[in-house]
Amino acid sequence: MKFVMPFNGSRGDVTPGVALGMEFAHRGHDVLFGAPPNLLDFARAKMAGAQGVQVVSFGPDTHRLLESELIRVRIKSRNPRTRMAALAELANHGWDQMTAELEQMAEGSDAIVTGSLGQEMAFNIAESAGNAFVALHYCPLRQNGAVPVSPGLVLPGPVNRSMWAVAEALRWRSMKTRENTQRASLGLASTRDSLPVRSERYGGVEIQAYESALFPGLVEQWGPLRPFVGFLGLNSGQHDIDPALNRWLQAGSAPVYFGFGSMPVPDPAALLRMIEHVCRRLGVRALVCAGWSDLDGAESVADRSNPDIMIVDSVDHASVFPRCMAAVHHGGAGTTAASARAGLPTLVCWFSADQPFWGAALRRIGAGASIKFSTLSESQLLQGITDITTDGARRAARRLADTVAPTEVAVAAAADIAEAAARDR
Repeated sequence: MKFVMPFNGSRGDVTPGVALGMEFAHRGHDVLFGAPPNLLDFARAKMAGAQGVQVVSFGPDTHRLLESELIRVRIKSRNPRTRMAALAELANHGWDQMTAELEQMAEGSDAIVTGSLGQEMAFNIAESAGNAFVALHYCPLRQNGAVPVSPGLVLPGPVNRSMWAVAEALRWRSMKTRENTQRASLGLASTRDSLPVRSERYGGVEIQAYESALFPGLVEQWGPLRPFVGFLGLNSGQHDIDPALNRWLQAGSAPVYFGFGSMPVPDPAALLRMIEHVCRRLGVRALVCAGWSDLDGAESVADRSNPDIMIVDSVDHASVFPRCMAAVHHGGAGTTAASARAGLPTLVCWFSADQPFWGAALRRIGAGASIKFSTLSESQLLQGITDITTDGARRAARRLADTVAPTEVAVAAAADIAEAAARDR
């Protein structure tokens, strides 16, 4: 069978797709994988050597988007009109390009497997070709009574369900014109129904690529069209740790990891000062990962003679997290999965999207804490790290790790589901 896999977003959005695509190839299927231009080399490097795999550029550069004035300023505006206009512009960003590219990619395919972003366009193309439609969800995205739309709230089930219904209606209102234009170009009838309704009617499968233990009640509410498999990711041990980092890790106590992934930090110098001051007061070492933030000009702020601070461009979470005592990060699904798998108590300093869901989930089970990054202060960082390094937080994080499905098990389960969907079609 041929699986077409268009993936958009940050590295955390693309990595689960890469892992699943490699599993398809291992099972003898053909895979056409689409990655944003800025993650093309990453996807090709990970999938190098896999038979039957082709990796192509798909959609706009997501690094540039996250660094843009749209994301850094307008979408965070306190003015509701400015914010809504920015959200509408974001929804349109790259739509025409991606729909055109995906139409070409989908020729001769049996199934379209996509991530959480861009599902509407992928579904319409799957429907037009009669292909199986499979989407990976990295957090709760559909109507339910167990998880509030606003993380951290505790609301009755009917209220949760009503708020999700409103959120889905607003999403559909923002998408219906673009979707029906695309559907007309594909020879499909226009529709008044949102994607969740159409996908369920069509028999599309929305794989929940995260641990159900973090969101109690969802398994019971969602049926076989929204199966849970656990966190998807690449197998550990695929990367060698940088020798300098390895020597630093061996030279002292387990550090606290700091990293904010694809989230551009507004003032890296101020963040480094804060990290250094807090870790000095706590008497702990700090491993700081730059990710997509520019720390080149900020490194001089840190005391380079301080042997307890290590700054790196990137790390392999699966290899490094088990050697840390705690983690402070943005709460992306992939990084949260790595924390959970390593049994690391975690302070989530979230920016947007699904990140506050993960912070609230970890806090709820006692394995972490959560705070909005834009409000983070030195005293809050100090208190947050103090809270997650208690014996109780460590035990809760270890209990969570014991429930997390091994990477290979989660990926195999997702592949089984996608294969079955493709066969049924």
